[in-house]
Amino acid sequence: MVRLRSASPRAPGWTATPCAATTPSGRCSTRPTGSSRRRSGSRDRTMLTLDDDLRCVAPGGLFDPATRTLVIADVHAGYVRSLQSRGYLLPGVDDRELFARIARLRERLDPATVVIAGDVVHGPASMRASPDGASALDGLLSALDGCAAVIVPGNHDRGLDAALHGRGVTVCERWAFGPHVALHGDDPEVLRAERASARRGGGRVVIGHHHPALVLRDAVGARTKVMAFAWAPGIVCLPALTPFARGSDLVLDDEAAGLTAAVDASELETAVIVGERVLPTGRLDRVRAVQRRGPARRQRAG
Repeated sequence: MVRLRSASPRAPGWTATPCAATTPSGRCSTRPTGSSRRRSGSRDRTMLTLDDDLRCVAPGGLFDPATRTLVIADVHAGYVRSLQSRGYLLPGVDDRELFARIARLRERLDPATVVIAGDVVHGPASMRASPDGASALDGLLSALDGCAAVIVPGNHDRGLDAALHGRGVTVCERWAFGPHVALHGDDPEVLRAERASARRGGGRVVIGHHHPALVLRDAVGARTKVMAFAWAPGIVCLPALTPFARGSDLVLDDEAAGLTAAVDASELETAVIVGERVLPTGRLDRVRAVQRRGPARRQRAG
């Protein structure tokens, strides 16, 4: 669980106190759990380093310094354009924030390779040219210019292979880097098999698709949903990079069902993205227990 404080000058809007572990009394401890660590003396909260040195980085990437590989997922370039093609009026809304997020990650990490683990675009409209002559896919490829780009298609990427033909992008069903492998993660059976294989090799399968999120609450009951990382031995699930994602609340069984079909909640550690910070929030089963106890406790108090 994450408790919220009032906003401070250092972080506009919602701010949070990380709860890396929940004590038997239901209180939160800020001591990091065994599956993540911060470098000694480091105050950089823009990333959280896992035990195998993979880095969970705000606003939603995973970086492997050994291979200089950055993995992002659920970009959904052209989401707004897709809605506009269906008659929605969304003036002044476009992909600029999405491309800015990619630029910030590249500037911070200097990756040699960027892998998009599925849902690169939001549908056929994303690949069609706009009145200015460029498509959302063109804009995305421009944001990736200067590094090796790898695309692992997701369930929204029908027809993407043809659109990328001859554009210098590697397209594949899975991408291995070091002992790790990136794929979209929408097939639970494939995901379980890939996770087992990655664990045997001392790596992880890195996936998207599930859009993990958690709901933060403050002392007076105000709520906001923020994107989250979720990981366990052999697996990391990335948050959606698109700023338009609603996110699937991991506390709710129906929203988390796709991920927990492959990974038990008692194995999953979580961390939320608040602004440009990554804050550990503890094991999912403990987060659920605390969150679900809250309403009953307030009812008894009333």
